[in-house]
Amino acid sequence: MTAAVLDAADVSPGARVVDLGCGTGQVSLPLARAGARVFAVDVSPAMIKRLRAEASRAGLEGLDGLAMPIEELVLPQQSVDLIVSSYALHHLRDADKARLVSAAFGWLAPGGRLVIADMMFGRGMSSRDRTIIRSKVAALARKGPGGWWRIAKNAARYLVRVHERPVSVDAWLLMLTDSGFTQVTSATIVAEAAIVTGQRPGRPPAQ
Repeated sequence: MTAAVLDAADVSPGARVVDLGCGTGQVSLPLARAGARVFAVDVSPAMIKRLRAEASRAGLEGLDGLAMPIEELVLPQQSVDLIVSSYALHHLRDADKARLVSAAFGWLAPGGRLVIADMMFGRGMSSRDRTIIRSKVAALARKGPGGWWRIAKNAARYLVRVHERPVSVDAWLLMLTDSGFTQVTSATIVAEAAIVTGQRPGRPPAQ
């Protein structure tokens, strides 16, 4: 997952980057090592503390973090070149996903890009959805009673959409397109994981 995000990000030295749902920095730290100026956001203060400690140990002065819910984030318009998120946005409610994508379009400078990698499948309406669900259930069932318990627990979460609220690749593509992004693309990474990207129209800022 991380390698796919970094490859899609294709970051340039000096680029202004926001990492949404950064965790302990699996994406933020490599981007900072590549010369980007990274602003990392995560709901967990403990995660941000660990990220800052690792950045300090590595001498990465171009990385800073903020602990807050990502759906509450507000940034200046056209202030960043790249926004990335890896396996975080499926926790958001669907309306918050759409609002965040729309906000991201405004935060990006012309030519800026949005890269989202996440758990992406819907409610079983497509063959891809059904294949993913069947494979996850079969893998857990092979684990015996412990796996059966996880099937029941995950099914309840999936049905009532608590904690995990994945949507399909097509839903993400529509959100990006509706928000004004162009060059919108998608690719499967592995199993249920996929990546979508989009660009704000205009000439990229000079680096």
